[in-house]
Amino acid sequence: MNKERPNLLLKFFFKVPLFIHKIGFGGWERLIGAEWLLITTVGRRTGKRRQAMVDVMTHDGQTDTYYILSAYGSRADWFRNIQSNPHFEAEAGRRKFRARAVVVSNEEAGEMLVRFHRLKPAYTRAVMKAAGMKFNDENDLRSLGRSLLLMAVTPEPS
Repeated sequence: MNKERPNLLLKFFFKVPLFIHKIGFGGWERLIGAEWLLITTVGRRTGKRRQAMVDVMTHDGQTDTYYILSAYGSRADWFRNIQSNPHFEAEAGRRKFRARAVVVSNEEAGEMLVRFHRLKPAYTRAVMKAAGMKFNDENDLRSLGRSLLLMAVTPEPS
């Protein structure tokens, strides 16, 4: 996991997908081989609505579970907001739903990151590099994945 919080330039880079989504181009990320989940949490200190766009590593259609990654681990604001208030809103493409999230085991996170890399190697390398993480092979990636925070997001029953 990256030890440092993102600098202002990196924060801006991570906000670009959110801005693009807000102006009506949600879903464009599929053009670059990515899938994102827009999450809207309640700020743990302010009580205000906060939005973040997070990477979907995979979506399990059978269980309707979205697996999302926090490159900045438990220091990510959106993660800390979810810990404070576990009910949040999510949007995948045009689908909007109330959701909950649970942390995935470290072993499963490592294996899932390897599978994600096999499917999208260039995208994985780019995102990991942007977050300040480097790896040489799948063993490095597996170890790195075990130190990352992966969450399973599921819709709440209506």
